[in-house]
Amino acid sequence: MHELKQSSGGSPAWANVIETGQAAMDAEHRVELALLDALEEAVRQDRGPNRIHEILDQLIEHTNVHFISEQLLMRLTAYPRYEAHAEEHEQLMEQASELQEHVEAGRVQPTLAFIESMRRWLVQHMEGQDRTFATFLDGHRGTTQ
Repeated sequence: MHELKQSSGGSPAWANVIETGQAAMDAEHRVELALLDALEEAVRQDRGPNRIHEILDQLIEHTNVHFISEQLLMRLTAYPRYEAHAEEHEQLMEQASELQEHVEAGRVQPTLAFIESMRRWLVQHMEGQDRTFATFLDGHRGTTQ
């Protein structure tokens, strides 16, 4: 299970996994994972449907805004892998919709499985697609300065 554990440096153990070198992107990624961890904790501790819905709504809204922002930047920089990257964003939002259905139906175990699946997906996306995009941005900015 992916947990928010502190490393010896005081940062979460997963912090280096998601570092892209793009400060704004990395900050948004940390918020996404923190919200996912808060959602998991609320479900495990049975904090009630209102609190669980509130956290899930925050997660979905934050993720949607992050994806829109990232996709806008991709378009502005003519990122050649835009379509594949945006398609992955759509897949996660579909998964988030399914998670919302499980939460609304009160199915705790499927909800926990979906949370873990989303966490794995997010980390893989951040390590792959987002790092590739960040590298592109570094090169793009180097040619426009």
